[in-house]
Amino acid sequence: MNETCSTTGSDFQYGQLLAEILRLQRWAGGDAVPADRIFGLMHGFETVLYQERTSGISEETQGKVEDLLDDVEAGKQSVDGLSIKDRLRRDGVDETHAALVMQLCLLQSRFLDGIEKLVSGQGSVFAHLRGLRLPEMNWFGALHYMELVDCSEGVETKMHAVYAPCVPRIGEIVEPQRGSQMRVVDVRHVVVQQGQSEGVSQAMLVPHVLLEAIDQAEHEE
Repeated sequence: MNETCSTTGSDFQYGQLLAEILRLQRWAGGDAVPADRIFGLMHGFETVLYQERTSGISEETQGKVEDLLDDVEAGKQSVDGLSIKDRLRRDGVDETHAALVMQLCLLQSRFLDGIEKLVSGQGSVFAHLRGLRLPEMNWFGALHYMELVDCSEGVETKMHAVYAPCVPRIGEIVEPQRGSQMRVVDVRHVVVQQGQSEGVSQAMLVPHVLLEAIDQAEHEE
């Protein structure tokens, strides 16, 4: 039977601290963080803590992936999917780790041509990186989804579904993409069902911001 290590107090505290950080990251819309990872860390599961201790990417691994990208840019390495798999297998590099190194290179604006050629190659195992925009590339922080509704004519007409740092308050001015400025006259929270297609239906409150057109004469005053 394999020897197992027991979770120490410091390991458990580290796991709880990391879980809280990942909760904030998940809430704020950053990198996708699996809920089971947060749960395992929060409750001190040794299997999850062990993964945290062993999931780092060494400088050697990063160097091998960057050498691969360098060879791709120089035309020395075929971008065919099977050829890339063989190269990674010979170098002892996991495909998941290779993808993470490429994402880091994208953030650093390095090997852009090589990555583009590689992800577009026939049978590429990294096709999911094509056109990828990482959260850190256009970070807006925590945003609220809401819908803008025009009620100027006495009939509520949906205008835009938008994201914003906060829900506008009654009396504030909103300028739509097309048209003149409008004033917030009410905010209504509507219950909608999400996740039916994934089989996990969940009720959510969506703010509906009711707007009325500002009369031009009133605006000029």
